[in-house]
Amino acid sequence: MPSLYVQAVPPADLNRNTEWFTYPGVWISYILILIFSWLIVISFLRCSSGAAWTIIHLSHFLVTYHWFHWKKGTPFADDQGIYNGLTWWEQIDSGKQLTRNRKFLTVVPVVLYLVASHTTDYQHPMLFFNTLAVFVLVVAKFPNMHKVRIFGINGDH
Repeated sequence: MPSLYVQAVPPADLNRNTEWFTYPGVWISYILILIFSWLIVISFLRCSSGAAWTIIHLSHFLVTYHWFHWKKGTPFADDQGIYNGLTWWEQIDSGKQLTRNRKFLTVVPVVLYLVASHTTDYQHPMLFFNTLAVFVLVVAKFPNMHKVRIFGINGDH
């Protein structure tokens, strides 16, 4: 006799803090937010294209470093605290390394760096800040840095 019930497949990521990133259209939305942010910066600050891309790159660095690599835990109480010692980056894709989402989130700051550096003609002060920002973000995303706290900074005490 055939089964009368539909067999539901459990989602790959049960963590409500990171499951939103698996939804369709998130990557496109992420890129569009960056482009619209650039348009807003260039419109309101009336700066050059390169300066606007540098502002976007450095703002992206500050926001993503804080929310992806510094802040730990989840805002949801139903996870019983199992993610309290993990950053968002360590929680994404259930901690699996080199997934499509992780690769996308690694490529974005590199592309922003290349665009910002090229549009500023590799001028010294902006190139230094852009290089520093991309270096910190990309190193923080290395698989070897998973759950590593350099010098115990942001470690659990």
